[in-house]
Amino acid sequence: MGITDIVQGNGDNAPPRAGARIAWFVVIWSLSTGVFFGAASLLHLIVPK
Repeated sequence: MGITDIVQGNGDNAPPRAGARIAWFVVIWSLSTGVFFGAASLLHLIVPK
């Protein structure tokens, strides 16, 4: 089940189980938070003090 199965349309094809929807939310939130902190760390290393 790819993320495109969940976000396409108005949600009619979303997984019926609430646990699957919550799991996708947690995965997407965790990845975006990780990317944010990774970019901030890289910027912190690049910018001189």
